[in-house]
Amino acid sequence: MKLRILFLVIFSLLGCEYRGESKVSEELKWLLNADPKEDFEKSIASGDRRFVGVIGMFITVPYFDEECITDDKVRLIQISDMVDSYEQEKLQAIAPIYASTFNLYMLKHWNTHGIKPCDS
Repeated sequence: MKLRILFLVIFSLLGCEYRGESKVSEELKWLLNADPKEDFEKSIASGDRRFVGVIGMFITVPYFDEECITDDKVRLIQISDMVDSYEQEKLQAIAPIYASTFNLYMLKHWNTHGIKPCDS
């Protein structure tokens, strides 16, 4: 009898595991169909010349000088330090690759137009 109760308690606790998608996963789903080159072209067309970075525990902005990061020069993709699911891990793995590709286009644009990262 005690063994049955123990098993019931264990299975009850296992059944309480959260299996839904996290807020971070929902917010990053756009990355699955994102096209960095197309997004870069849309940004330039709208006058937005910000680089893209990823923020979790640290901020990472590929091809951009760390000391020059400001809101008007960098747009950040929020990821989480606590990964809840494979889906979230996959999306968070895409984010820095997206940022790197997008920023390479932006860096070329800045260099072509003589824009310096630390210029105010």
